[in-house]
Amino acid sequence: MPVQNDRPGAFELSNIILTSYANDSETGRPNRLNIRNLVTEFNIYESLDSKFLSGDMILTDATNVIQTLPLTGFERVEFFFRSPNTTVGYDFGVDKGHPMFVYSLTNRKQINPNAQVYQLKFISLEGIRDHQTRVSQAFSGNIEQMIADISYNYLKTKKNVLVEETKSNHKFVSPRIKPSVFIDQLCKVARSKNFENSGFVFYEDANAFHFKSYEGLFCKTNGEPREAVAHYSPKVKNISVKGSEGHTEYNLQSVEKFRVLNQYDTLKNTAYGTYSSRLITHDLYNKTFNEFDYNYHLEYEKQKHLEKDKNGILPYFNYDNGESFGDKHEGVLFLQSETSKVHNTYELPDSKDILQKRISQKLAINSLVLEITVPGFSEVRVGNVVTFTMPNFAKSSNTDQEAKDKYLSGRYLINAARHHVSAINKRHTMVLELVKDSFNEFLPEEAYDIFTNNEADDGLLYSTSHLDETQ
Repeated sequence: MPVQNDRPGAFELSNIILTSYANDSETGRPNRLNIRNLVTEFNIYESLDSKFLSGDMILTDATNVIQTLPLTGFERVEFFFRSPNTTVGYDFGVDKGHPMFVYSLTNRKQINPNAQVYQLKFISLEGIRDHQTRVSQAFSGNIEQMIADISYNYLKTKKNVLVEETKSNHKFVSPRIKPSVFIDQLCKVARSKNFENSGFVFYEDANAFHFKSYEGLFCKTNGEPREAVAHYSPKVKNISVKGSEGHTEYNLQSVEKFRVLNQYDTLKNTAYGTYSSRLITHDLYNKTFNEFDYNYHLEYEKQKHLEKDKNGILPYFNYDNGESFGDKHEGVLFLQSETSKVHNTYELPDSKDILQKRISQKLAINSLVLEITVPGFSEVRVGNVVTFTMPNFAKSSNTDQEAKDKYLSGRYLINAARHHVSAINKRHTMVLELVKDSFNEFLPEEAYDIFTNNEADDGLLYSTSHLDETQ
């Protein structure tokens, strides 16, 4: 049934079909049941940190579907969902899409003598196969070729797989581990062919599986920044005239609520190597040791970021007798074996160009984390770039038309998305987790040292035994 996009959060939803492995005694075919009228709400989850699409739905059941189908945790769920007047949605149908696998029934409780409510959880079929398969094989060539091989031959996906090209010619042996575990290992050692970075993510959205670097998500292959798919900001909804130009877009981009989950964590970033670190490598074949220092300030300029210019999360200032946080290399120490000639002419991943960069970039992009709730729109996906205007929370002058936070406003990457659909309220909302690796405006650089010798220097050493005797 077509739905007019006359309000934020409108949606189109097909019948929701559960198909059991058990056959109908009369037809001899699998039992199929339309539960559209039983579903009060459902969620679809996407995340850069999760390899498979997943979701859940709440059923209010007065027909005891659990016994009549029956529900056993081996069902197929089929439905199609999208925003009105869009071409992209979530197609879990059999004919043109990819059904999901129902794997759990939880939170079952009685609401009256003749009705119950419970939650069904579902996941991509590849997520089930991942727990049924082991990869025991030698792979050689480029890493994106290995990712494609695992996706099609082990996860047995029939979906599109989008891969970003990587550098070098490697050989790896998977020691009989799950596909997702081996994919994680490959993501950690991959280097982009087009960008000066390391570390990839592998994730699924409604369109395909993706193997991309963070810079590949920020920018196109030629280095041009990817366009933002939406421009979110807190604003008064429905103030524009219905039918006027920009009315629907204005309402869809209105932020209903937001919160800053994390703005910075200097202790964590210092402890794990975001700002600086030292790598010691050992080559058993050539009997050599090498040391490599990582400095955030020096590496930042070599990479692409969400914001342009020198707007990194670490300001440059005199911290300790002329040294910055980026100069404290000994604080985080990595040890890595890099023995040559292990696989004949194949190269081992070069740790000095991978390990420290990957860890720093991963931590940096999760240093600025926002969560926003907005009207649902099925074309907004995890991995997209959006903009967000943060209020400045201060009385603004008459000349300040935007009144925005100059540091936190700007471009963000969607790290996770939850599409929530309520059949009761007939509304689709999205909860988006936004991450950012750089500020909209650079932090000031200062030469004055506020820490060195700026504390009382009268601490003395005492013997507890002597103190006990004198008291």
